[in-house]
Amino acid sequence: MESEQPARLRIHGRGAESQPANPYLNVTVEADWDHVGADDELLAELQRPRTEYFDDDSQSIVATNDSPDIFFNYSLNPYRGCAHGCSYCYARPTHEYLGLSAGLDFETKVFVKRKAPELLRAWLARPQWRPEVIAFSGVTDCYQPIEREL
Repeated sequence: MESEQPARLRIHGRGAESQPANPYLNVTVEADWDHVGADDELLAELQRPRTEYFDDDSQSIVATNDSPDIFFNYSLNPYRGCAHGCSYCYARPTHEYLGLSAGLDFETKVFVKRKAPELLRAWLARPQWRPEVIAFSGVTDCYQPIEREL
């Protein structure tokens, strides 16, 4: 029987308050709230999940799009995930492809493509490049809070 999340546990400052199951994984993890009991310190920590940043060692930065519904052929996303955590964000399911959830994981586990500037320079320097629209940050915000530190 699944234990219930304590009524007093509310996630503050986040768009999501849960970790929905990832449909691409065969294993799911469910929180065992019975062990929390009256541990106010643990509850306080769980109410303010910290954002973690991970290096994304992508070998390319520009994605090609050939959909007739979209006016641009190229897009660039310097991050995977987004610390802003807007609850309405359509990009949340992209984290499921990484084995993470579209809920809190999307906004607390952000992958940084630190080599993005070099990769873009190299891509633009290719002889076959012709000036064309490149959509920036279609599935993330290119102005993440971590930018202050990078």
